[in-house]
Amino acid sequence: MRMTPEEFRHQKYQTLQGVDLSRKGCIDDAIKLLVEVINNRDEFVTTSSCSGRVILFCENIAEGHKKGCKWLFTSHDSVDIQELINSVDPAEGNLVFKYEPLILHIRCFTLEHAKLLHTCALEAGFRNSGITLGKHGKVMLAVRSCMGLEVPISENGELLVSHKLANALVVLSSSAEYGEIKVRISVG
Repeated sequence: MRMTPEEFRHQKYQTLQGVDLSRKGCIDDAIKLLVEVINNRDEFVTTSSCSGRVILFCENIAEGHKKGCKWLFTSHDSVDIQELINSVDPAEGNLVFKYEPLILHIRCFTLEHAKLLHTCALEAGFRNSGITLGKHGKVMLAVRSCMGLEVPISENGELLVSHKLANALVVLSSSAEYGEIKVRISVG
């Protein structure tokens, strides 16, 4: 069932007027312009976005935390290694360093519009991107790469990595994050 332009415009308006339910509560500065360019097109609306982030979390934590973990540190900007190290307390339990790359979820008016944007994403190097066809003619595009990192930092209170390796992880994730956003995507 194909959606009419009026129905899509109405749903787009509702999406853009809705409350941001992300942990951060707003669009990341690094991709605000990109999200604005996408949302200014009649055929598209972003439903979620992340410019990429570094997270330090603790597994095996008491219930009540999202997905059984407690976030100790998170940043969508370049990471200060000292700030990250200061947030590490091996006694917390099983600590994990994680880098998640850019991701965009974009609702598209038609499958043809999604294919066009999907091609752009693939050509920009976001090889893990894909299109999902949902109920009632809903077409979603996920723009993703496979450049993530997930490294255990401590286990049962015992530190598994040196400060040198922690620094290398931060440098690697920062270069991946900013290379991905500033080089592979050009807006304007």
